[in-house]
Amino acid sequence: MILLMWTCGSASDLRGAAHTIRTLHREEVLNLTVMAELNRQLQEYLSQSKSGGTKSSSSTSVEVGEPGAVPGSWFGRWSSPWSGQASGGSTGSSWPWSAEPDPCLPGVTRKQRLLGFGFCVCLSVLCFGLSALYAPLLLIYARKFALLWTLGSLFAVAAVSILRGPSKLMSGLHRSPGAAGYLCALAGTLYAALSLHSTVLTALGAGLQVALILGSLLSLLPGGSAGIRVLGGWMISVLKKTVCGRTLPI
Repeated sequence: MILLMWTCGSASDLRGAAHTIRTLHREEVLNLTVMAELNRQLQEYLSQSKSGGTKSSSSTSVEVGEPGAVPGSWFGRWSSPWSGQASGGSTGSSWPWSAEPDPCLPGVTRKQRLLGFGFCVCLSVLCFGLSALYAPLLLIYARKFALLWTLGSLFAVAAVSILRGPSKLMSGLHRSPGAAGYLCALAGTLYAALSLHSTVLTALGAGLQVALILGSLLSLLPGGSAGIRVLGGWMISVLKKTVCGRTLPI
C-alpha cells in the first residue's frame, strides 16, 4: 500500500515536472520569437536611418558646400554677399559692380570692362598725384592744379561707369541732384581750362567740385540735412560770439 502510494506520488510529480518543462520550453520559444522579431525590426530601422542619413548629407553638401553663382555678378559665388538680393528674393542694385550687359557698352566682355576699369583708375591716381605736386604753388599754377584735379575726378567717374554701367549711372542722375551738379562742374572746369584758358573760372569750377564733395560727405552725417543745419547754426553762433567779443583797437 505504501509502495503504491509512493508510486502514484512519483508519477504525479513526474507529470507536474513534465508540464513545467513544457511550459518553460513554450515560454523560451516565445521569448526567442519575440527577440528575433525585435532584432529584425531594429535592423530594418538602422538600414533606413543609414540610407536617410546618406541622402541628407549628400543634399546638404550640394546646397551648402557649393553655393550657386549669383546671376549678374562679377566674381561668381564669391560675390554672392554683395549681390544686393534681399531675403525675400527681390533683386536690388548690385553695388558696386554689375556684370549685366550695358546698352552703352555693346559687345564689351567682362574682362575688357575690368581692364578698362583698372586703366582708368591708374590714370586717375596719376592725375591726382601730379595735381598734388602743384599744390604748394597753388597761387601760381592754379589752372594746372584745377585741370589735373578735374581730370583725376573724371577718370575716377569713368572707372566706376565702366564697372557699373554708364546707363545705370545716367538713370540715377534724376534722383541725385548732387551727382548731376558734380558732373556739370567737371565739364565746366574742363571747358574753362582748355577752351577759355581762364584761371578764375577754372578755380571757381574746382571750388564748386570741392563744395559738392563736402556736401555729399556731410549728408552722410546722422540727421541728414537737419544735422547740417544744426551744425551750420552752431558754427555761425560761435563765429558771432568770437567776432563780437573782441574790441577793435582805436
